Amino acid sequence: MAKPLKRKASNLEREVINAVMILYALICIAMLAIHYLQPAGQETETSSTSPSHESLRAGDTSSAQNP
Repeated sequence: MAKPLKRKASNLEREVINAVMILYALICIAMLAIHYLQPAGQETETSSTSPSHESLRAGDTSSAQNP
């Protein structure tokens, strides 16, 4: 039987793969930095309109009511 030919990845393909991996790493680092560098004592706020995020809304001074 003939051996299957190994296909060498092209330079462009390697560059794209490397660029995607670097972008992914930068996004992960940025998200971790934002998460861990949040000042102590500052409450997290959200602009979400979901009822489950009612107690986290930005500018909302009332606390969520527990059923």
